[in-house]
Amino acid sequence: MKGYTLVRTFHLLLFLLLLYACGKGGVPAVPEEKTAETTVMVEPGPLEGLKLYLGYCFVCHGQKGDGNGPYAEKLSAKPADFTDSTYFRTKTDSELYDFISKGGIAHGKSMHMKPFGFQMTRDEIESSIAYIRVLNRHERISRAESSDFNGSEIYKNSCVMCHGEKGAGDGRVSKMLGLKVRPITGELLSQYSGAKLYNIIQDGIASDTTGSGKYMPAWGASLSEQEIINVISYISTFGE
Repeated sequence: MKGYTLVRTFHLLLFLLLLYACGKGGVPAVPEEKTAETTVMVEPGPLEGLKLYLGYCFVCHGQKGDGNGPYAEKLSAKPADFTDSTYFRTKTDSELYDFISKGGIAHGKSMHMKPFGFQMTRDEIESSIAYIRVLNRHERISRAESSDFNGSEIYKNSCVMCHGEKGAGDGRVSKMLGLKVRPITGELLSQYSGAKLYNIIQDGIASDTTGSGKYMPAWGASLSEQEIINVISYISTFGE
């Protein structure tokens, strides 16, 4: 009987030690609940897509999306016409995403359509598709005043491809097209009033009036009045 009591006592002590070790002080440990990771879903926006389109697509596909961009005539195959609603009605967003991400060669199409999956995020590609759908439907984006981009954003997403990072005229597109882009210097800016700069950005300079080596697209249909003013303020800092 005594031996039985000792065994029970031993088992009780062992049980208490286990409780202490697991529960820190006799309270059974409660496994911590893992906090679920919160994924913020960003709705693809055509306005953001427009900004990306101006930066990546317009040079081939054109500002209107009709495949008549300034670089299109140098290509062996005409860029896709995003205004062809009959054709694009047969394409799903997933198909467009796959095409933009992997490029033309992966789909037996033009080699000039580069794979953008290495340069653009998923959200950016989806936003670009949202804007392409606007072009498919022949619509225009309703631009709220609060949605205007600042001058730096506009320049980096629309102008840098021709004018270069610092306005030296050495952008990637200017090199591809052989465009002679005048450097944006204080001397150049002093030759134009604010109103003249506004008109140039809004209406552009047609290539047939200045020779094949020069081209300035019209941004009036893509940029709001305030955005044009913002980008003029930004490029004015190049002359300081």
